[in-house]
Amino acid sequence: MGSCVNALRIVTFLFNFAFWLSGVVVFGLGIWLLFDPAASDFFALHSTHPGAFRYVGWFLVGAGAIIILVGYFGCIGAWRMNQCALAFFCCILIIAFFLELAAAVTLFHKQEHVKHYVESSMYDTIRNRYSSETAFKKAFDTVQEQFECCGVKTYTDWLSARWDAEPAAQVEINEEDAGRIEHGIGAFGGNKGTGYGRVPSSCCNEHGKLSYPNNCGRTFNQAPLNTYAQFINTRGCADAVYESVSSYLNTIVGVCVILCVVQLLGVVLSMTLCCCKSSEKK
Repeated sequence: MGSCVNALRIVTFLFNFAFWLSGVVVFGLGIWLLFDPAASDFFALHSTHPGAFRYVGWFLVGAGAIIILVGYFGCIGAWRMNQCALAFFCCILIIAFFLELAAAVTLFHKQEHVKHYVESSMYDTIRNRYSSETAFKKAFDTVQEQFECCGVKTYTDWLSARWDAEPAAQVEINEEDAGRIEHGIGAFGGNKGTGYGRVPSSCCNEHGKLSYPNNCGRTFNQAPLNTYAQFINTRGCADAVYESVSSYLNTIVGVCVILCVVQLLGVVLSMTLCCCKSSEKK
């Protein structure tokens, strides 16, 4: 009987130690979701309505911190056969289990709404905020540069942006760029109804930056915008960001499910060890 209890104690201790390490992983995953540059810029695009996904990150940070603390008590309780520590471990473990389950369920159900949220956030940014709020401008420029995209669904979304209402006269055009922007087409100026308009410099691809080293994108109002398509990243940012965020969500959901199963096993082991200790006392 004693050898079985010792074996169970060692197994429980090793499990609790692994559980403590998993807490470090969950905590780091939450920090990653909250402060990764791509994720941070995504949430910054619509900071007035950050949505449920930012709270999921805080859920994971809180659950990870609890797991780290509880894992410590679990290790002490298993090694010293302390029933109070093991009971505390079991109770808090159940709380952490429900926190992670809630995070996983929220992520799973919200995945269907991510794409709509991404698109509405981005449209709001380029139409209402890009020209007037520096933080939104910087965030959207970062997204366009990092994901090599332009606009929401396509680069022509900038034709309906309030930013393009800025007078073209404010854009300084040097002689080198001025010689390239016509492409043999008569220039009539930024009439959005005929497809004329500019895009931010962050929309330009490598070819565009080499061809227009100064004010790339901002001088593209001398001809229909599709004339300059070869110099612009034509992929929309909504699809690019959605794919990135979706891959993060799938990873997080998978980790949460695995941890929930592991935590249930930990509860069973700890309760069994408590029962063995009670039998020994009797």
